[in-house]
Amino acid sequence: MASHGDISRKCIQSRHHSSHQHPQAEPLQLTGVWQVANTTQSDALLGGSEPGFAYRRDGHPNAATLMEILRQLHFADKAILTAQGMSALAAVAMALLKPGDEVVLGQPVYGRTNLLFAHDLARWGIQASSIAANDLSQWRNILKTKPRLAILETITNPRMSVPDIESIARLCREQNTILLVDNTFATPALCRPIELGADLVMESLSKFVCGHSDAMLGLLCGRSDVWDRIDATVSTFGLASSPLDCWLTRRGLATLPLRMEQACKNAHRVATLLSEDPRVASVDYPGLPSHPQHDIATRQFDNRYGNMLCVHLANPPGDANEVNMADRWIQALAPDIPFCPSLGEVQTTLSHPKSTSHRSYNAQQLHELGISQNSVRISCGIEDSEWLCNRLISGLDRTA
Repeated sequence: MASHGDISRKCIQSRHHSSHQHPQAEPLQLTGVWQVANTTQSDALLGGSEPGFAYRRDGHPNAATLMEILRQLHFADKAILTAQGMSALAAVAMALLKPGDEVVLGQPVYGRTNLLFAHDLARWGIQASSIAANDLSQWRNILKTKPRLAILETITNPRMSVPDIESIARLCREQNTILLVDNTFATPALCRPIELGADLVMESLSKFVCGHSDAMLGLLCGRSDVWDRIDATVSTFGLASSPLDCWLTRRGLATLPLRMEQACKNAHRVATLLSEDPRVASVDYPGLPSHPQHDIATRQFDNRYGNMLCVHLANPPGDANEVNMADRWIQALAPDIPFCPSLGEVQTTLSHPKSTSHRSYNAQQLHELGISQNSVRISCGIEDSEWLCNRLISGLDRTA
């Protein structure tokens, strides 16, 4: 297992790149095409037998340097950057699946992931089944059908459950099922799923790795024996990354361990505080001893539990019908803690799963997932812990 010090050192050193003069900051190279000496070199560059670049869609310097350090951080054989996280998932589907293939979704997964497989890929004859990601008996049963691909999240959105990746990976290997883990909530600073046996890892780098809400970028990395047509698919379907987004994300990567460390501390303190407040019905956070997968999270994340939590607000005493307490709280906290339906930046932000990430779910699906009108997801930033806790509590005081 990689140590926290190893991860920190690699993130910091990612700012340096290879050149004779060694500029301290990586240059941003916006060119879309490179001059080539002759047809022989052109053939070698486009065929992959010679390192270098010819056309941005097939690779560029800002992507190459960021991609390499992320490959190392995840201990992967291969890696590629895509326009966004969903592009990475689409690349896997288009490269590795064919009509008639079965896919297992370890629920809950991101709403758009469900849409991709339930609607768009279903039109191509790809069949998707859903099971509870934390139920190993369900995994054993469904894997007997030998599905081509299984997908789960390191920390699920928005209830923060934590699947046992190592056990699930072992079950998938027994049936030759490729396991893809969406590691967006954890990042390599907390978890490296390939070390736990996963075949492929994807991340929305727009979130924690960038950390400043100014880039859209995705990562896909994994083992070479399951890579197959992924590079060609990213190029053919136009899923490639842009130099500016790669440059911004690499700048953010240097401080990822520091940001994640503070954000995890903030989330743990906020979760503990809110779980003891009578105006809060419950809090989902893997760092709480009451969390169903607390022991798994402790083992997989080395005593750090991420910066994400989900708060379920209680109805005021005496109100029989559900009151929109979430909207009251969100408005009371603005503008210091904004309602911003994304996650992973330096500022603490709020999201409302029912109206944002899981808006495609029907009432029954929301009920089964445990999402209500009064569920609020918090992405903790790097602010002072005392200020953050005081602000959240004062917001509750103003929702009455």
